[in-house]
Amino acid sequence: MPDDVASYFQQFSKFVPRDVPRATNEDSPTAYQRCKSVAARAAAAVMLFILSPVIVICAVLVRLTSNGPSFYSQIRLGKGGRTFRIVKLRTMRYRCEAQTGPVWATASDPRVTRIGRVLRRLHLDELPQLLNIARGDMCFIGPRPERPEIAEKLLMDVPNFNERLSIQPGLTGLAQVLQEADTSIDSARRKLRFDMDYRQRESLWLDSRIIVGTALIILGVPRNKAAAWLGLGLKPRRQIPAAQSTDTESIFEAPWERPKTCDSGLLGAV
Repeated sequence: MPDDVASYFQQFSKFVPRDVPRATNEDSPTAYQRCKSVAARAAAAVMLFILSPVIVICAVLVRLTSNGPSFYSQIRLGKGGRTFRIVKLRTMRYRCEAQTGPVWATASDPRVTRIGRVLRRLHLDELPQLLNIARGDMCFIGPRPERPEIAEKLLMDVPNFNERLSIQPGLTGLAQVLQEADTSIDSARRKLRFDMDYRQRESLWLDSRIIVGTALIILGVPRNKAAAWLGLGLKPRRQIPAAQSTDTESIFEAPWERPKTCDSGLLGAV
């Protein structure tokens, strides 16, 4: 299913993978984006080496406090609709989506384990994604990569959602600093506006402020204050229209088709 969804995005989006011939260079990476990618991969490799003891300790704690593997992987959509496997420390019960299929996490999600809440609060569960950055799947700053199954549903209500695939996904981003994780169609629509605003204004100065803003939020500073201090609380310049007609008010009201294969890879799955 994920490969089919990726093909769908690539077929209908004007942003195509690098290995497909293009008539123009409108989405070719800028000099800053090329330098940013090289620097991110080098920095991630160094950080992965330095922080590997922390990752190992967290993995042991996860394994000792809940059944199942310490890590899990999921298929996500990268730039141009290409899929890759994201790696994270498991913070939820093992195979918690076996009955429901892919769904968004909530603020007080009962599926999250006790140690998982600590890892999420400190964002330590994200550390294994340094491997994805070192491989070039992601960068430090950019839109959060979405799951293909959820992205497919979002297109019913946010028809321009595939436009965010023109940007290399990141560990954090402007949308992550300005708002909480998605819990509704409206929040997904706002996230897309911020992602598109980031695409227009991407620069070293903006990326630096996003990194500082992310650090402030991890330290407990409210998002609105962090955004105000860093001048990030700007209204996005582009409005994303809602779908003209739809039979569902939310992706949660639409039945999910469970993929035939589990996104567990070699590391296990949620």
